[in-house]
Amino acid sequence: SLVAAPTFQAWLKGEALDIDRLLYTEDGKPRHSIFYIAHLSDSERMFFVTLLLENVLTWMRRQAGTTSLRALLYFDEVFGFFPPTAEPPSKRPLLTLLKQARAFGLGVVLVTQNPVDLDYKGLTNAGTWFIGKLQAERDKDRVLQGLKGAIAEAGGGGDKVDYDRLISQLGSRVFLMHNVHADQPIVFHT
Repeated sequence: SLVAAPTFQAWLKGEALDIDRLLYTEDGKPRHSIFYIAHLSDSERMFFVTLLLENVLTWMRRQAGTTSLRALLYFDEVFGFFPPTAEPPSKRPLLTLLKQARAFGLGVVLVTQNPVDLDYKGLTNAGTWFIGKLQAERDKDRVLQGLKGAIAEAGGGGDKVDYDRLISQLGSRVFLMHNVHADQPIVFHT
């Protein structure tokens, strides 16, 4: 087990994983914190991400409800942490954040190059989707499946827009943005 490993002792040293201190300076000014974990083993990455997400959940639950954005959790390369079938330790806290974070003013951004590797049932809780050019037909099929679920979850019909056609026509640096609060998606260039 990771906790019994001699290399785990390094995890007991250093700064505490205090979300308030990660988000705000001592005088209350907002700041950002970036965690680069590519040098960790797979089990260490899973351990750290799960620990961080659980701490974010604890912090979130201490906050008063709000409709204003107070913090943003940006998770790049979510592959392996939120899979469609497996249940890694990181999946439950991510799913809880997707379902509840918005009510506490916490935005959650999940980024992947492999949409087929994400749990689309969980992503039906996402209110805004940014979709870029997809190389594989199976990726497009999964994105469409998840997007239709998100539209249905938000109470929309979604049948006014041909998302399949729109997504198929996306080129390099062209994105489709779907927002549950908008009547139509937006296509934009970067």
